[in-house]
Amino acid sequence: MHEVWMSVVTGFILIISGLFCVCIPNRIFSLILNLSVIYFLINTVYLLYLFSKKRKKIDLLFAFLSLFFVLFLMEYRQFPEWIIRVMFASYCLLIGISCTVQVGIHYINGMKGSFFFLLLGIAYIGLGLFLLWSNMVTTDRLLQFFGLYFMILGVQYLHDSWQSVQPEKKYRWKRSFRIMIPPIFAVFIPDRVIQGINAYLQEGKTIDLSEYKSDQEPQLKVMVHVGPDGFQKIGHICFAYKDLVYSYGNYDAQSFHLMQTLGDGVFFNVELNQYIANAMRAENNSIFEYGICLEPKEQALVERELRKLQANSYRWYCELEKTGDYDHFYQYAQDYPCRLHYRTGAKFYKIKQGKFKTYWVCGDNCASFIDWILGQLGSDVLSIRGIITPGSYFEFLETEYMKKSSPVVYRKVHPWNKELAKMYTGSYKKKRFKTS
Repeated sequence: MHEVWMSVVTGFILIISGLFCVCIPNRIFSLILNLSVIYFLINTVYLLYLFSKKRKKIDLLFAFLSLFFVLFLMEYRQFPEWIIRVMFASYCLLIGISCTVQVGIHYINGMKGSFFFLLLGIAYIGLGLFLLWSNMVTTDRLLQFFGLYFMILGVQYLHDSWQSVQPEKKYRWKRSFRIMIPPIFAVFIPDRVIQGINAYLQEGKTIDLSEYKSDQEPQLKVMVHVGPDGFQKIGHICFAYKDLVYSYGNYDAQSFHLMQTLGDGVFFNVELNQYIANAMRAENNSIFEYGICLEPKEQALVERELRKLQANSYRWYCELEKTGDYDHFYQYAQDYPCRLHYRTGAKFYKIKQGKFKTYWVCGDNCASFIDWILGQLGSDVLSIRGIITPGSYFEFLETEYMKKSSPVVYRKVHPWNKELAKMYTGSYKKKRFKTS
């Protein structure tokens, strides 16, 4: 019930904020600017106080930088307007370029039906360039646009909250319209949630890490991962069907391009208990696990797609499997496929052709792989396409879990810390596996 109330409050805040942005954009911009000046003034005083106590030169340097920024904002009040326009333009260009790259990948892989992505990419690039080079779009107009977006998103939050408290009824995954949180905000949501949970645990407080709405045994389980450092905080998402994990990613180091954002599409299979134990014990990952019950007809659809996936793939061997040098595992420990195979016996497969043959972090990525499966049930997270991240899917799954009638019947949180990780014994072993 706490999540429902939080969703209601968030919805009202978004709607009210949106109304202010639409009705009085100039005053809202002035308010934001004035609050920024006050914040940096307070920050300057605080840093000078720290310098007086600890005599660290870095505190004094940042205090002067903070004061300089205050003076700069007061003298050049148009600068924040330029920042807002350039940041939004850059966001549009990033999505547009990502869509056009995906179109190029589909063309190279012989896929059809990418015309919509081409139009979307051109539209985003056109809008980004227009914002960069034209003075016709004022800050007021941008704030009004953001206000409309906030209002629509707020209404969606209230609608989801309303559905969450309705009596159980026949559930349909399909939605006629869904607005996603911008990826730049959604991307770190799972990491923030995990940090909050760990903060509770470190304070000695108790928190329910497993919640069940039903005693039914789910056939489909979706796992959202969060790592401790760097890009791992963006996360990863995979699924298990009847406790066999399917995880898609850019696992072949020999095919890495563009700083590992592009490469051959590879997925692996491994038993669920081995996979989670390894993620907790060896990889230091935190995991959100969601159980989804399927009707017999839905199971048949998922199994049909998994058969197609297996038929459209071939066995790929990591370096450890190729050499068979299991006694010198430490030489391969930097490579994730080698580590995973050594500890769990995971088997890797490359896609032969079509969708997912090429991994692209801003297009056909792990979140798109999940949507391919949930799409068989009617889910439409990607109906309005931009860049989708594991954080976007995390927000979607949290919303669906709140609904009484949804097939998302349980949620488990596996927050990583040294003490909890020791509990995940499972089938976690270090041993040799045949390469058959």
